[in-house]
Amino acid sequence: MKWFLLLSAFSLLIGCSSPTVFLTTERLSQYDREKLITALSDNGFKVKTTSGVMIPEAFPDVVVATNPANENLKFFNQLEQVIRQQKLGSISYQKLYQQKHYYKGRNVGLYVRGNAPELKLPPVLRGNAQTCNNQRMILEFKSNKRLNIDVEAEKITSYTGSYKSVLPDTIYANFESLESPVTLRLAKVSVKTYAGMKTADKIVVTKSSNKMLTEGCEFMIIHY
Repeated sequence: MKWFLLLSAFSLLIGCSSPTVFLTTERLSQYDREKLITALSDNGFKVKTTSGVMIPEAFPDVVVATNPANENLKFFNQLEQVIRQQKLGSISYQKLYQQKHYYKGRNVGLYVRGNAPELKLPPVLRGNAQTCNNQRMILEFKSNKRLNIDVEAEKITSYTGSYKSVLPDTIYANFESLESPVTLRLAKVSVKTYAGMKTADKIVVTKSSNKMLTEGCEFMIIHY
C-alpha cells in the first residue's frame, strides 16, 4: 500500500510538470487557430493561449521559443510533427533569454503569424458614454500600429499604446498607463439615423480588467 501511494504521488508529480505550449497567433483565421489548438491537444500537448503578447517583427511566421537549457528532443520532434500537419510554414527556433519571451523550464512559446488580410480600422471612433462608465471618450488608430484614447472631463486625459490584429475582426491593445492588455472586436453594423439607416463601424471591448476601459465599452463611427 505504501509503495502504491508513493508511485501514485510520483505519477501526479510527473503529470503536473508536463510542459505547456504558450500559443501566440497573429492574422491567423479563427478556423486555423482552433484547428491548431485541437491538433495540439489531441496529441497530448498542454496548450495555453496568450493575450496581449505581440509577435516580434523579427520573428519568421512560425517560431518555437525556448530557453537555452531546454533540450527535450522528443518533445520538440512531436511538436514539429503536429505543426507540419497543419501546413503553417517552415519552423524556426529561438533560444531566448529576454524576459518577455522567456519560457521557464520545459515550457515553450509557439508563435504563428497567418496570412489573413490586415484589419482595416477606422481612424476615429466616439465612445458610448452609457457603456463606458459614463465617460466621454475618443478612440483613435494611428500609423505604425499605435492607438490613443482621450477621456474628456474637466481636462482631457490621454492613454497611448500599441495594437496588433490577431483575427480578421479582433485586436489586442496594450496601453502604457493601464494595468493590463485589452481585447477589442470590430464589426460592421446598421444604425438608424435622422438620414435613415446607415452603416457604422463598431468596436467593443470584449476583454479587460481595467477600471477605465471596461468590458462592454462601445465605440462607433457612422458613415453618412
